[in-house]
Amino acid sequence: MTSVETVRARFASSQGLPFTDVLTEASIVQVLGEHHVEYRDRLFNPVTTIWGFLSQVLSDDHSCRDAVSRVLAHRAASGLGPCSPNAASYCNARKRLPTGVLRALARRTAEQLQEGLPPAWKWRGRDVFVADGSHVSMPDTAENQAAYPQVYNQRPGLGFPLARLTVLLSLASGACHDLALAPYAGKGTGETTLLRQMYGSLSPGDVVVADALFDNYFLIWELRGLGVDVVAREQAERVGTRTVQSGPEGDLIVWPRPNKPRGMSSEQYRTYPKSQTIRRVAVDARAKDNRVDQFRVVTTILDESVDGGQIGDLYERRWQGALDLRSIKSVMKMDVLRCKSPEMVGKEIWAHLLAYNLLRTVMAQAAARSAVEPRQISFKGAKQAVTAFAPKIEAARPEERGRLIDALLRTVAYHRVGHRPGRWEPRAHKRRARQDQRLMIPRATTKLPQNRAKYF
Repeated sequence: MTSVETVRARFASSQGLPFTDVLTEASIVQVLGEHHVEYRDRLFNPVTTIWGFLSQVLSDDHSCRDAVSRVLAHRAASGLGPCSPNAASYCNARKRLPTGVLRALARRTAEQLQEGLPPAWKWRGRDVFVADGSHVSMPDTAENQAAYPQVYNQRPGLGFPLARLTVLLSLASGACHDLALAPYAGKGTGETTLLRQMYGSLSPGDVVVADALFDNYFLIWELRGLGVDVVAREQAERVGTRTVQSGPEGDLIVWPRPNKPRGMSSEQYRTYPKSQTIRRVAVDARAKDNRVDQFRVVTTILDESVDGGQIGDLYERRWQGALDLRSIKSVMKMDVLRCKSPEMVGKEIWAHLLAYNLLRTVMAQAAARSAVEPRQISFKGAKQAVTAFAPKIEAARPEERGRLIDALLRTVAYHRVGHRPGRWEPRAHKRRARQDQRLMIPRATTKLPQNRAKYF
């Protein structure tokens, strides 16, 4: 992780590009070279386009016009010639920018943050990742519907395209290390299938924490082969499971291979062993005011030095991954995307994750400065502080930027997350929402003269 002194020095010499302590112009150019991107020296070159994209996903407006206005304001403040307020050139530049560049920058930012984490922030010195899934909506265009169809039980013209995504989140820092995207429904779109696409982001010795959906015989064996341990909630007792050793720290059980799943070839099925030994731990949650009193967790961590309480506590921290997804979707407003083509949808998602990882890096720097852990700092508070300080830092003279950066890090570290063990709330709203009439026929049909009286 970049030191505070390095942050101050790099910000002091920056030319307005946000997060220059971890996303330097040189690092962007390096990734462009790795992807063989050739570009002309124009106003919206890839560096400026990425700058605009980051400011766009971090703003509350999220529009291209707002991003171009920020670029225009920056050029005017720097003494450069103003550009046209028309957003067409910026939109074309976003189309030219390869998705792989944004993906590589987002993943590299997370990897650099993970490599520099203090050992005290890790679990027993190991990197732990939370695997979780969600979905996002997008504009109802023909291209988006073809790539990400709406839910099957919705009438045509009334639903919106949906995409399912699965992410790998660092338990220590909250950074997103990888993401897999697929249509919401259909063969090969499940969260376990998407996790298999991200095996390359895992290394031997890592630990994956996931919910009961990932309590999968074949998935667990595959991760074992990569040297990766799994901690997941048990779905149910498997038929034929044998307990070979019982103890206060959990039971060692022999898990028989289930029947061949539909879609798996016989040759592939035979590559899995007929049984595997795993550990099952009972977690007592009665004293934590959880929705359940007790549940069981299965894990491939068989080391006796790791007691059952540590396994249970590690699984209970899985909820932090769900909160991270909420931060990405709600705080950064990625739940409803704006782009009208599947290619741009992918770019928009990776731009959000790049900005999210950069914010997480700033939070880690502020946490290290204040001797706390990143999980103790509010993500929404950090985003508010960064967006408030960014224009001031950009407009300040180089010799004054160090003071502003110190104030920014103090402000980020000030906003803490409250200690709320076992907190849960009913999934219901007390305040009644506005009762608008629901659109029950396609919008184009409602505009016909004979239907206007029903909706106006």
